[in-house]
Amino acid sequence: MIQDAILATLAYYDGLDYPLSGFELYRYIINPQRLKPYIESLEAITLKEISEAIEELINKGMIQQENGFYSLKGRTGLSVLRIDREKISTQKWRRCLRRAYWLQLAPWIRGMFVSGSLALGTADRESDFDILVLVEPGRLYLARLLLSGVASLIGARRTRFEVVAPDKFCFNHYLTTDSLGITHESLYNAQTYAHLVPLAVSPTLAGKFFAENLWINKFVYNFTPHSQTIRRTVRPSGLLKGIARTIEFVCQGRTADLFERWARQYQQKRISANPATHAPGGRVVYTNTELEFHPRSFERVILDHYNATTRQLGVSMSSEPDSGLKRS
Repeated sequence: MIQDAILATLAYYDGLDYPLSGFELYRYIINPQRLKPYIESLEAITLKEISEAIEELINKGMIQQENGFYSLKGRTGLSVLRIDREKISTQKWRRCLRRAYWLQLAPWIRGMFVSGSLALGTADRESDFDILVLVEPGRLYLARLLLSGVASLIGARRTRFEVVAPDKFCFNHYLTTDSLGITHESLYNAQTYAHLVPLAVSPTLAGKFFAENLWINKFVYNFTPHSQTIRRTVRPSGLLKGIARTIEFVCQGRTADLFERWARQYQQKRISANPATHAPGGRVVYTNTELEFHPRSFERVILDHYNATTRQLGVSMSSEPDSGLKRS
């Protein structure tokens, strides 16, 4: 059972050309019930059991170890690629933190997580900064407008017309703090959210976010919310936060409601008119509590690779579906 789960986990990350350390295999191991649904209950999978299963799989010639990282047999060279990407990611983290400092000027923003390639450590020279944003309820569209404005002022906002936007912010997911539960469940999204890195969010709000998304453990068995994440946070600025809170104080009540209503109508009209919104293979959401912009999602590619590889390895009885991407 544990060996199959290890092989499945390596199969998933094989699609990302990303080998894993022993501890990462422990932390991100795929729930064995995803592979064999008839398993009714499971005991905790320990790091010792993971280590023992790894040794057995190496002896069987099914996986390999290279520079302290494990991958499927025959995938030589991935550890070198990972190390190179981690060097690039480290440089990009410095740029991200310097630029994100100024985002504290945006009102009604209550938290931000880094996701995507930067959070995973697979960034290349052309990678942007994917950001999940938590917003004050009732101010979703106004907050998005002002956050985009601040990012534009510092020359760090990725626009929809840019195919490649190195070191720019891509605010591709917004949630209001009274509706943090994500309904689009899948193995891909579970692994993605398990890698989220708090950029500018309080421990209390981060804990609330993960508490409302415990479905992650249906896919990532040993994931522990938030406590094990890498700490890369923005240096706080009392001045910038003070300006943001002043704007919130001045523009409250009916005034802010009026601006929010206008911002919502304007943005929803533009989103609906954008052909990418309705293109197959992705998902765009624009409600009063969530904005998600993944019109060209990589999810289907990764899951197709995962399903094909796990079938080839003989470890899965079923295919993992996507999270409800738009069909043609």
